[in-house]
Amino acid sequence: MEYTKIKTKIESKDYAHLNEYRSPIICILGHVDVGKTKLLDKIRSSNVQEGEAGGITQQIGATFFPIDRVMERIRLIDPNFAPACPGLLVIDTPGHESFSNLRSRGSSLCDLAILVVDLMHGIEKQTIESISMLKERKIPFIIAINKVDRCSEWVSVEWMPYRESWSKQNNVAKSDFNTK
Repeated sequence: MEYTKIKTKIESKDYAHLNEYRSPIICILGHVDVGKTKLLDKIRSSNVQEGEAGGITQQIGATFFPIDRVMERIRLIDPNFAPACPGLLVIDTPGHESFSNLRSRGSSLCDLAILVVDLMHGIEKQTIESISMLKERKIPFIIAINKVDRCSEWVSVEWMPYRESWSKQNNVAKSDFNTK
């Protein structure tokens, strides 16, 4: 089996000054089938989720996003953003109940976490477990509400910032979102 070493030294002149910093470790947590791996697939232009048994993550996965790649996406939202790290190391954790130990290990490594919540199902058992782990370890986290596009009459525009997308929704879509 052949392994490829991840380049961690930034060669781009624009970001070479960031070589002295460590990439933050970001853990993605949430209940099973909320779309954690699918969100990462969208960002990295991959299809890892389809290769998982039953479409469900069974192990911890890690992806390094070099700062050049991160900035390609961030510029779509904020062209004035100035990076302060050489990239992002993202750990994808399984959401199934039986993988509690893997979620615990993943969350113990991270500097920041993204807690994914499925808008259609709300707060579920592993969501509560993940919040408890993060609070216990005092890890800052953000909540990413996924599957918003399933709201009645929601109009999705790829890579549009949420606030801008919200302002373009009609009252039916906004009401359905607020209800859920």
